[in-house]
Amino acid sequence: MSDNIWYESRLYFDPEQEGEDLGFLHPDDLYKQHQWVWRCFAESELTQADFMFRVDMALPVPTVFIRSKRQLKEAIQSWKVTTQIKENQFETQGLVQFSLRANPTVDITPKGEKTRRHDVLMHAKKQAQHANSNVNEAVDVAAKAWLDKKLQKGGLEPLMQCIEFSNYKQHKVAKKEGAKSIQLSTLDYFGVAKVADVEKLRQVLQTGIGRSKAFGCGLLLVKPL
Repeated sequence: MSDNIWYESRLYFDPEQEGEDLGFLHPDDLYKQHQWVWRCFAESELTQADFMFRVDMALPVPTVFIRSKRQLKEAIQSWKVTTQIKENQFETQGLVQFSLRANPTVDITPKGEKTRRHDVLMHAKKQAQHANSNVNEAVDVAAKAWLDKKLQKGGLEPLMQCIEFSNYKQHKVAKKEGAKSIQLSTLDYFGVAKVADVEKLRQVLQTGIGRSKAFGCGLLLVKPL
């Protein structure tokens, strides 16, 4: 995305409309989610860099959040769509409430070996077990430290006492049956942060946080308090 302008869309499932059921948005099938969101755009030259999304089936009404630099189709069967054009959303510093579904990873390079990517939570768990330390505490510290680093880079200073996370899941994503799968984890964060750098925040809103954006991660949702 570019030029500080983007489209902020929310899609609400409408069971009264005839059309698709919700099977294609199963929370454990991230590739089907990816395919479905891709079909919400009419642009033939669409690329993955053009949008981010998040599927939330736990809300009272199943909802899909999409942030993009291209407009969605005018109508999407079975869904009510609201879209706003966003430009320079934050002009001043202040407090914001945020929500993020992320794939927290860390790159580790053992001596004399190649760099390997690890799940932040599982890496912290294994380290704590090896050191005979409190596993829950180690996982909590690691998960929040990862988020703190990412938000600070994105112009936000999180109020650490207000940060919570939940809904940790491990996924195997395959494009088709029998194909080699990609393994990744997802974690939902929410909390409060102070806007420290408006320009950095604008940038991270458009580029996202962390990896696996093609599979519903990285979209930072913020609301001024």
